Amino acid sequence: MTKTRKVLRTLVALGVVGGIATVGAFSAFSSQTDNPGNTVTAGTVVLADNDAGAALYTMPNAKPGDQVQSCIRVSYTGSLGADVKLYTPSTIGALGQYVNLQIEPGTQPSPSFPSCTGFVPDSGGPLFNNTLNTFPTTYASGVSDFPGAGTSWVNGNSVVYRVTATLSGSAPDAAQSLTTGSHTIRWEARNQ
Repeated sequence: MTKTRKVLRTLVALGVVGGIATVGAFSAFSSQTDNPGNTVTAGTVVLADNDAGAALYTMPNAKPGDQVQSCIRVSYTGSLGADVKLYTPSTIGALGQYVNLQIEPGTQPSPSFPSCTGFVPDSGGPLFNNTLNTFPTTYASGVSDFPGAGTSWVNGNSVVYRVTATLSGSAPDAAQSLTTGSHTIRWEARNQ
């Protein structure tokens, strides 16, 4: 046998052995299971009111004892349970110490901002009834409110609030020409 034939036989033998080893490596037992359709979708926190961007109260040229009252409906349509708090993110001017702000939750058969016709306050009394300059200025210190006896706002909840602003009948002469400045009353919802 020639040297070339020996080399050729060796190469053929190695190829056959390599082929068998390869087939052996791919013939192992196998099993698998799948868990398809995994997804994550964020919930929503959605709070709205019926004021169409109009102020709850304006009192130009007010004199001691003047009062303005408006009702606003706040509705929740989010998919997550939420806490709602009231506060003002605004700086209140010097007249704020003489303006009493009262906010009462309740119901109204046909809410139509700013009318309070048919408003019925909840039995728990006002949420806030103090001078405007003491109204909370952050969510953390805000006034909490829940619909009815609930402990969470859920989709479909709404509350009507009667807001009354009164310039104190005992405001001193020094209050003349003072202002509260333009300010915002904010309802903010955060998921629980």
